[in-house]
Amino acid sequence: MWNENAPLELLKELPAVLNEANLARLQQVIDIDKFINSSEMGYDLCGQYAPFCEGCDKTVQFPCAVSYVKMKQAQGMDIKLQSEVEEVLSEVPAEEVVEEQAVVEESAPVEEETVEEQPKKYIRIAIARRRV
Repeated sequence: MWNENAPLELLKELPAVLNEANLARLQQVIDIDKFINSSEMGYDLCGQYAPFCEGCDKTVQFPCAVSYVKMKQAQGMDIKLQSEVEEVLSEVPAEEVVEEQAVVEESAPVEEETVEEQPKKYIRIAIARRRV
């Protein structure tokens, strides 16, 4: 039912630590396929669309993407969420964080991804009246 290849291919292109922009792209890919399948089935498939729906937390900003990433982590894929990394760093004493940041700054520069804004689309609704 669900297209497992599309989010997996995107996940392979993304960095090992996913930020909000990466999660937004992943959520969009999943949402498009979920919408198509929901349309074919005739009802909303939210919560029963894919295997990762079991661990879904709808209180997070990108629930499908986060749930999918956690499923892939459980399957052994080496990928992390930026929020998880920040939580770990907040538990580490400040001196160790400074040393770790120095090591990161010495490594290769990180390319930032730009997210293009989609132009807003407006729908114009008109009411036709019959001439008498």
